[in-house]
Amino acid sequence: MTNTLLILSKDAEVYQQLLSGRLPPDIHVLATDNIESVIEMQQQITLALAEPALIAPALTKLPHLIWLQSTFAGVDALQDNSLPRHYQLTGVKDIFGPLISEYVMGHWLALLRQFSLYQAQQRQQIWQAQPYVSLQGKTMVITGTGSIGRYLAKTANNFGVKVLGINTSGKQWEEFDHCYTIAQLNTVLAQADIVVNALPATAKTQQLFNLDRFKQMANHAMFINIGRGSAVNEEHLHQALAQRMIHHAVCDVFNVEPLPTESALWQNPHITITPHNAAVSFPDQIAEIFLTNLSLLLSHKPLKYPLDLTKGY
Repeated sequence: MTNTLLILSKDAEVYQQLLSGRLPPDIHVLATDNIESVIEMQQQITLALAEPALIAPALTKLPHLIWLQSTFAGVDALQDNSLPRHYQLTGVKDIFGPLISEYVMGHWLALLRQFSLYQAQQRQQIWQAQPYVSLQGKTMVITGTGSIGRYLAKTANNFGVKVLGINTSGKQWEEFDHCYTIAQLNTVLAQADIVVNALPATAKTQQLFNLDRFKQMANHAMFINIGRGSAVNEEHLHQALAQRMIHHAVCDVFNVEPLPTESALWQNPHITITPHNAAVSFPDQIAEIFLTNLSLLLSHKPLKYPLDLTKGY
């Protein structure tokens, strides 16, 4: 059987080079960053390696698509109920844990160790020690116990941090000291020195972090969102920070990206904003996942990292 592979990404040329000479000879490759450039070939496309937001508008025109390998961990753009779901979807896992852990622990350490204050003192040639606290004995709450959450939990444990997990069923994972259900979230938040959201976008996670949630947290606590922007009510987050319900927030994801200039969060001194780059998808890693799954597909074996769009993960 001859297959036509669509590579649809801003890094399409990079992916094409990484896959060059490593694909079966009967696979025809179309590489582009714009689906309109291959519009005449859409009926022939059976396989895709693509960014969810780029391929979503074209799904109705790809009737023969049998498998889509996402280049991103988040597949929110594919979850609209109006979009067809006649294809098998696989995602990206087991590569973002180290990057997310660096991001979370780096920001937490910078806050507790007052690194920015020392930089300010340096500019003024001030030699003055500042008080700080250790991570040892602190409690981290991670909402989302997937591969990213578990890797982060293991990293935090190495710093002497107690880690509590939140998931839909309360399933226990060895990387956590204990896991709870989302229904128990308020009780668990009260124990947190830091809360990290790593949940996917689902109906149950919409606006999960609102004013009521922030009120459960200690006023010295830190909140970090590396999951999905839809999980946070941004107006309530701004209010919680302004009223010092919580000490500081670090957000890498937002409801609308880029974050609109009129958002009050830009001017809030108690939040650190990063442009959705806490853990980027490196093409060489994605290419290896794609090749592994392609081999499994052609051998009629179950693919790695299958995603259920009805669940969102």
